[in-house]
Amino acid sequence: MDFFVAGSWRNRDAVAEVVDALDGAGAQCYSFVRAQYDDEALAFAVPGGADAARLGEPGIRSLFEQDLAALRSADRFVLVLPAGAAAHIETGIAYGLGKSCYAVGPADRSETLYRLFEAMCTDPADLVRHLAVADARRVR
Repeated sequence: MDFFVAGSWRNRDAVAEVVDALDGAGAQCYSFVRAQYDDEALAFAVPGGADAARLGEPGIRSLFEQDLAALRSADRFVLVLPAGAAAHIETGIAYGLGKSCYAVGPADRSETLYRLFEAMCTDPADLVRHLAVADARRVR
């Protein structure tokens, strides 16, 4: 898989736009907007549905394993901003695994750790343009 696209459930429309843009560029993507949710996981994902006591339930555990396997198998990582703590944790995992990391969207504030991103792009089209240029440089 080419990309793991992370972001906030509250910002899922922007995440879907990034996934669609990457699809249009011929990339294969995994994102929570495409994840397989059973009833337990879907209830957990809605705003206000997060309950730490439910983390051990089979549906939640399965979703976690699905997400982590997709993150490990992806070549590159994209964080769609603004995003919450969980998506930032996924960024740290991706960076620690040696993935090329990119951010798309407005940052709430400047963070020194955002230096781990190879590029901070304004929108999905900017990301696709940046990737095309970066990929062309690698071929040379």
